[in-house]
Amino acid sequence: MSDTVGGDEPLLNRAQIAQIFNVSENTIDKWRGKGMPVEVEGGNGVAYGFLFSACKEWFDESQARAAAEKRAADDFVAQQRMAFLGIDKKDQKAGLSPAQMRELAQAELVWMQAAERRRSLVQVDEMVELLDLVFGEVRAGLDGLPDWLEREFSLSGEDVERVVAYNDGILRAIKIAIEAAALRERPEVVDPLDRGLI
Repeated sequence: MSDTVGGDEPLLNRAQIAQIFNVSENTIDKWRGKGMPVEVEGGNGVAYGFLFSACKEWFDESQARAAAEKRAADDFVAQQRMAFLGIDKKDQKAGLSPAQMRELAQAELVWMQAAERRRSLVQVDEMVELLDLVFGEVRAGLDGLPDWLEREFSLSGEDVERVVAYNDGILRAIKIAIEAAALRERPEVVDPLDRGLI
């Protein structure tokens, strides 16, 4: 298609306008459905005709509108998140834009990664794995202890039962201590000056 409309700008077909925007012809059809301007309506053997300048203007406006809608949605999400988390607007973080919140989150991530490299911060799953291993060894040792004591010291059946009961008590105490620590709120960090330690 080599016709020109209103001066030097040529009228382009679907394939040509798709090539300029680096998209498929199907995408051009979708964009047409969303309002991309068409100079010549195609159909029944007639090719669609597009002016690049009109299509580019529509594309830029669509991108700007989509960006504005995304910003509005991001702002809404941030506000609802603050409300859900109970963050007061007076909180220092409350006035941050989504971009500033992202920067703050990235800074916190870098700090946590550095702390993790120093081994002053341990991942929960690593700790759970370590505790599973340690307590597995403790349980195995306590379970095998009565048999070992019976063989080494010729304990009576009654004495072995007492050792088993004692070991069960140790395991129960460990379980209670773990549950209490997991359910207890973390203590507030107290300044050593306030406690009279310094």
